[in-house]
Amino acid sequence: MFLGINHVGLVVKSIDETMEVLKLFGAEEKGRKTIPERGQTSCMVRLGSGMFELMEPYGDTGVVPKFLAERGQGIHHVSLLCDDVEAEIAHLTEKGIRILGTPDNPDRVVFTHPKSTNGVLYELTDKPFEE
Repeated sequence: MFLGINHVGLVVKSIDETMEVLKLFGAEEKGRKTIPERGQTSCMVRLGSGMFELMEPYGDTGVVPKFLAERGQGIHHVSLLCDDVEAEIAHLTEKGIRILGTPDNPDRVVFTHPKSTNGVLYELTDKPFEE
């Protein structure tokens, strides 16, 4: 069962510059980590009851540098929280949704292929962000 929106992922040129703007709205940084193999630094940000993941390029290769070069800053994905990611993968696959990856990673994350979800990249996880 899907429980709701976990966070919205935003590709940004600079986490620090973006945080300066988000702080004007009352946002608070909750954690930052660099993931060299993905070419990104991620920063989780709480704003009221919602969360953003700010994704800044780290190096020249990976999804985030490519996204920024091709599309500029903006929404990258919507993360959906579910109670059982394997069950949701099976359900969505049965309905014709293409799933990218497997949940055998520390964040228990997979993505839908945007061509099967009307152009939107959804991240699916059953592991909520822990503050």
